[in-house]
Amino acid sequence: MRATWRWLLAAWLALAVSAMAAAAPGVAENSGASAAPGADEEILTFRSEVREVRLAFAASDLQGRSVHSLAAADVAVVDNEHIVRHFRSFSPAAESPLNLILLIDISGSMEKGVAKEAAAVEDFLKTTHWGSADRVSILAFSGLKPELICAGDCASGQVAAKLSAVKAEGQTPLYDAMFQAEEMIRKQAGPEYRSALILFSDGADNISMRSFGEVVERAQNLQAAVYSLNACPRQCASERGRGVLASLAASTGGSYYETGGEPRSYLRGVVEDLRSGYVLTYELPENEAGSHTVKVLAVRNPNLMFRSRSRYHEMPSLP
Repeated sequence: MRATWRWLLAAWLALAVSAMAAAAPGVAENSGASAAPGADEEILTFRSEVREVRLAFAASDLQGRSVHSLAAADVAVVDNEHIVRHFRSFSPAAESPLNLILLIDISGSMEKGVAKEAAAVEDFLKTTHWGSADRVSILAFSGLKPELICAGDCASGQVAAKLSAVKAEGQTPLYDAMFQAEEMIRKQAGPEYRSALILFSDGADNISMRSFGEVVERAQNLQAAVYSLNACPRQCASERGRGVLASLAASTGGSYYETGGEPRSYLRGVVEDLRSGYVLTYELPENEAGSHTVKVLAVRNPNLMFRSRSRYHEMPSLP
């Protein structure tokens, strides 16, 4: 009897040990595997996030000629007083496809210049060499609502009839048209694109719900350079309008042109400027959220001049 009880006790102990081993966390049949954590165990997750700033800029010499031979060691960036010399990437802008939106002012104040605007745009679309990934859109604006003439495929040559049919009339919703164009860029163009707004106007907004500051900040955050062409004949262009157009260009890294009603040659210069620039990226200094001022500086050649957006706004990181 004693032998029987001893045998039963030994068998019970063996079963208990086996059950405890099977239930123990971290134990598996294969020595290289690990079991899933139990329900009562605390799971710790570690996240590492590198926030990157992308900056497109144009470089020229003192005579205004584009400089095509820069390397990363030739420039530095000042971002909120932080000097950035080490970039995560540095490449010619020619490697990026273009995303252009042409904004054509067809309000009553442009009555004497709108026909030349339309003819210049039509010629520009036909004579420019476009890459297979380039996007070109046209937005005409007057009255209460901008009119989308074509989106993304304007370079296909199918818009001549629409351009020739535009008539100058109504008020000037310049900032509302820019806001709509910026929204198109935000939704349609990825970060690999070099985006820009080409604006034909006299700069005299008189009906928009949006403000100058609002559209400038959006253009800076989207990195969409504004190339503003004062297509109004000289006798009708106001000093205030000139100031608006020049400020839009200067704060976004574009250029302002006094075309005097003859914008054809300037359009070719815009495309050349976009394709001859550079794009660099760098780590956000000290992960600082909020408004950042930014400026590109020459390291080796003090005779270089640069154009880029003057600031951007960085949103706080998610918890």
